[in-house]
Amino acid sequence: MTTSDPYRLDGFPGSTDPARRDAPREGITRDRFVRTALWLVLVISTVGNMVASYSAASTGVHLVCGGVTAVCVTALVVRHLRGRR
Repeated sequence: MTTSDPYRLDGFPGSTDPARRDAPREGITRDRFVRTALWLVLVISTVGNMVASYSAASTGVHLVCGGVTAVCVTALVVRHLRGRR
């Protein structure tokens, strides 16, 4: 790539700009990983509950999916409120 390239993306990890080559890169933190995992489990449990509603699933499936959903929502709200302090 040349410096006159109008589509060049400077300042991103992996860019070929020598001034940015030694700059520290932002990695994924534990906090971001946990938040992403909670959202992923929340979506999966909600979809599982919806699928169980439309199929002939037992009450146990609904209770498990609902419980997991409630735990994820509670954890996300608590993490959000603690982060505001």
